Amino acid sequence: LPVSLGLGLINVSLLINSTIGFLVSEEAPTAIDAAFRIYMLPQGMFSVAVATVLFPALSRLATRRDLAGLQALIGTGMRQIGLLLIPSAAAFAALSTPIVRLIYERGDFDADSTRQVSEALFWFSFSLPFSGITLLLTRTFFSLQRPWIPTQLALWSLAVNAVVSLALYEPLGIGGIVIGTAMSNLVLTLLEARRLRDVLGGLEIGRTLRAGAIMVGAAIVLGVVAYGAWYGLDQLLGRSLPAQIVTVTTALAVGGAAYAAIVLRSGLPEARQILDLFARRFRRAPS
Repeated sequence: LPVSLGLGLINVSLLINSTIGFLVSEEAPTAIDAAFRIYMLPQGMFSVAVATVLFPALSRLATRRDLAGLQALIGTGMRQIGLLLIPSAAAFAALSTPIVRLIYERGDFDADSTRQVSEALFWFSFSLPFSGITLLLTRTFFSLQRPWIPTQLALWSLAVNAVVSLALYEPLGIGGIVIGTAMSNLVLTLLEARRLRDVLGGLEIGRTLRAGAIMVGAAIVLGVVAYGAWYGLDQLLGRSLPAQIVTVTTALAVGGAAYAAIVLRSGLPEARQILDLFARRFRRAPS
């Protein structure tokens, strides 16, 4: 049960959202699910890449009771995950409608469906970095043989999700429901970080917050640049399927390049670490 709830929390949260979604409309649960599928793409791509490197080391350090080593590794992991998921969140927030239109809008999926799914994706984006960091913190508790701590905290976060979603679904519709998920993930991240800091005697919170401020600033630039590039190309090329592919991918590439330039120039060591990580993975990939 601890492992299932701790690591499957995001799916339980989706079930809560879908259930409350029926109070908005019959279409709302389907829209939330469609947005969730897009939302999970960077989670699977980036968090798994970082986890592949960090989680075995977490277990070794926990076995040796190397608390200082765990502090440093978790701090690095939180900053690496933030470095990847904060810009992903900015891209989803800035381009939620173009992304949803490109992926889904054809056949019975019309403009109104795009509006509903993009609204859910916009609000889902705010929970993306917290969800990734929570995954790391939860695994750390498991490595320390304390699985019931994240399980208990997960129950509190699910209660926050339900209460906030029920409070906001009527005035804000789909957006209000998904805001409940964002608040739930934020609360769980804060609770887990506090408990883990107490267990380890520290967690590099100050350093992580300073790095996070740089990432958020760069991500805002990403969002502005990406939306501007998409808007200009959209006006120029129209909305045929090939044109949408060009406009969305170009906007993401230009925005991503702006983000990368800022974080690399800032001197964040995690930026170089991520570059090295993906370089190694590409070199090992079969040709």
